[in-house]
Amino acid sequence: MSRPFSRAVSLGVFSSVTAFSALYCYKTLPFGSRSFTTMTKSGDHHHGNGFRNPWESATVQGLRETFKMLSEVNLRKTEQTITSNAKPPMVEKMNWELIREPSQAGENNIVVTWLGHACALVQINGLNVLLDPVFSDRCSPFQFVGPKRYTDAPCQLKDLPQIDAIVISHNHYDHLDTNSIKELAEQHPKAHFYVPLGNKAWFHIKNTNERVTELDWWEHKTLTLGDNVVKFTCTPSQHFSGRGIFDRNKTLWASWCLEGIRNDKVSGGKVFFGGDTGYRSVPTEASPNDQYDEDYLDNLPHCPAFKEIGNKIGPFDLSLIPIGAYSPRWFMSTVHCSPEDAVRVHEDIKSKKSIGIHWGTFVLTDEPVHEPPERLKKALKKRGHQEQSFDVLKLGETFVVETS
Repeated sequence: MSRPFSRAVSLGVFSSVTAFSALYCYKTLPFGSRSFTTMTKSGDHHHGNGFRNPWESATVQGLRETFKMLSEVNLRKTEQTITSNAKPPMVEKMNWELIREPSQAGENNIVVTWLGHACALVQINGLNVLLDPVFSDRCSPFQFVGPKRYTDAPCQLKDLPQIDAIVISHNHYDHLDTNSIKELAEQHPKAHFYVPLGNKAWFHIKNTNERVTELDWWEHKTLTLGDNVVKFTCTPSQHFSGRGIFDRNKTLWASWCLEGIRNDKVSGGKVFFGGDTGYRSVPTEASPNDQYDEDYLDNLPHCPAFKEIGNKIGPFDLSLIPIGAYSPRWFMSTVHCSPEDAVRVHEDIKSKKSIGIHWGTFVLTDEPVHEPPERLKKALKKRGHQEQSFDVLKLGETFVVETS
């Protein structure tokens, strides 16, 4: 493979969330068309042998929009502009004492550690839960091409405490990493996996049937270890799935809700994990100013799933909400939240404390890598929220959330 070609490929050809991925992971339509869904109920997400987003806020890009986006996005330029100051800071030393003994934080409190991109360790009600673990250098089918980390993982998988549960939001390579799953399955043979519908068949680990639970939207299961109980509910998100050319939208995508249960009541805290999601779809013809203008965006359909989640399961003590990989908005908005969208999700689900994820690790789209937290602060101020209500963590930082 020639160096120029290898370099081009490494900028995202094989990643299911980069520019090129749209050619095979989005459901393409006849050239020049753009489809708007007309369904409104979350139960309408089943479609033939696969799935779809059942809301007017979700669109399916056509070939014209896809090629327009490909002509505009320059990931090489984005990579070349990364400076050490633009990268998210990493802790000098992880708080292993607290991570290994989270009870020090208080019996009812939640301990969360950001491990890069959408991966986080959530310690709730005595259980250690790992979300979307991706520890490989590249989010790609191959480790010699595809988007490469521009920030290192703050630790190795072997450093983590005993993992009780692993939650997967969907099957894109930046959320479902083959090497990480294999290593976790071997190192933590008692860990249980929770995945959206259709993803169980992907797993080839020992005792797959007993260790992997797949759920549809609004289905739930509980994991009990001694006196410690956590309820896992698979909830909607506005996204898509696919790891290759022929499996687009064949498996379900989801957000997740975790609830600590004591004495048959939720008393160990509630956590929302957004995984990867859009919130509203910005039209192709929207001007550059309109693409981020709140007054304009308020007139667009919003994904109703998050208010439904907030009403049914919220309020949440902690929420992990994606804030990155959102540019260009007219193309990415239907599947990736901007920071402005993330604040609306924060409001809809009734989150008391939110942390931004899905940024600071891979160059997947063309916004400057330092931009998501900056836009988040501005969006919070405009909506009248305190900055501390929705913040970002350093890589490897551990934060304690007090539950009510």
